[in-house]
Amino acid sequence: MYFVGIDIAKRHHEACIIDSTGQSQGKTLRFPNTQAGGQKLIQWMQHVDPDLSSTEVALEATGHYWLALHSFLRKHGIRVRVINPIQSDAFRNMYLRQTKNDTKDVFIIAEVLRFGRYTTTELGSDEIVALRQLSRFRFSLVDSISDLKRQVISVLDMLFPEYERLFSDLFGKTSSELLMEYTTPEEILAVDTEELAAFMAKHSRNRLGLDKAEELKSAAASSFGIDIALDAYRLQYCACFFSKFALQRNS
Repeated sequence: MYFVGIDIAKRHHEACIIDSTGQSQGKTLRFPNTQAGGQKLIQWMQHVDPDLSSTEVALEATGHYWLALHSFLRKHGIRVRVINPIQSDAFRNMYLRQTKNDTKDVFIIAEVLRFGRYTTTELGSDEIVALRQLSRFRFSLVDSISDLKRQVISVLDMLFPEYERLFSDLFGKTSSELLMEYTTPEEILAVDTEELAAFMAKHSRNRLGLDKAEELKSAAASSFGIDIALDAYRLQYCACFFSKFALQRNS
C-alpha cells in the first residue's frame, strides 16, 4: 500500500509517497495548483503504482485551496482523505520531540494517513456542496448589508441627524427611495412640498403624504448637520446605499 501526503498552498502544492513501512518512495514533488499540475501529480504517483489501485491520498483542509485538487483527484477515481489539521499537528509535535529535525509537512500528512488515526472531512454530494457554498455566500451578503447599513447611518448622522426619528424603518421602501432621491436637508428644502408629498405617496402606497412632507421639511429647516464637504459625504452615502440594494437583490 502507498500513502501520498499533500501539503496544500495557494499556488503550488507539495507531495510525497511512503509505503506501508513508512519509507519514502523517492523525492517529493512540487506541482502547481492547475489542471496540468494535477496531471503531473497523477503521472508521478503512477511511477510507483501504475494503476493507482494501491494508493491513497491525504491532504489537509486548509482554507479553500484544497477543493480544486480534491475534486480533480476524485474525478480520476483516486481515493482521497481530507484530514483535520489539528490531527496532523499532533503527529508533527510527536516527530519534533523524537527526531529534533525539520520533518516535512508532506511526510507528516502521509504518516497520519498510514497510521489511520484521523477523521476525514466529508464533502458529500455535489448538491450538498452547492448548498453549503450558497449558504456561506448568503451569510456573507447579510454581514455585508449590515455593515453598509451602519455606514449609511454614520454618514446620515453627519448630514441630517434628525432624519432617523422621522421613520420607524430607516431602510424601509419609502425612506430608502427618499434618501436616494434627496440626500441632504438642502435638497429636501429645495423641492416643492406638494411634489415631495406626491413622491412619498407614490412610494408608500398612499400611506404617507402631505403631513409627512411638512414634517420632513420642518426637520430639514432646523437640521444641525454639517455643511462642509457635502459633495464627498453625499457621494459616500449614495455609494453605500447603492451597494446595499445591489447586495439585497442577490441575497
